[in-house]
Amino acid sequence: MFGMKKKEQTVFAPMSGKILALSSVDDPVFSEKMLGDGAAILPDENGIFSPVDGVITDITDTKHAFCITADDGTELLLHIGINTVTLKGEGFSVFVSGGDRVYQGDKIAEVDLSVLKKSGLSPQTPVLLTEFEKVHVVKTREGTVRGGKDVLFTYQRSE
Repeated sequence: MFGMKKKEQTVFAPMSGKILALSSVDDPVFSEKMLGDGAAILPDENGIFSPVDGVITDITDTKHAFCITADDGTELLLHIGINTVTLKGEGFSVFVSGGDRVYQGDKIAEVDLSVLKKSGLSPQTPVLLTEFEKVHVVKTREGTVRGGKDVLFTYQRSE
């Protein structure tokens, strides 16, 4: 229909902390949007919550990254910390498995931020929409967010 605006979808903050623009993340893979667009959080608490209603489609063996397919088909990547793959799962506790149905705000994992700090790793956590051709970020919130409770950004699907 002509003139109908496409519905905006919301992605909630998976962690509590300060919102960061992707361009400020300490890894060019994220800051140059090679894997997708979105936002990042500098977390100040250990809890990790599902940012959307959907299905966990993948969890890395090292427990630092989650792929979630939202109910509208949008694919998200939640990557806890920078270079945290080197920890090989140390400091991470995961409460879900691949294929699990999750709802926005469900606690899916925890990270011991002190382990990252002791290892000299950044806790910056990118939250990405990975389908460049199908989705785009409309508006990113600024300031601080509460994990599982506050909107991080909104997006629209182009299909």
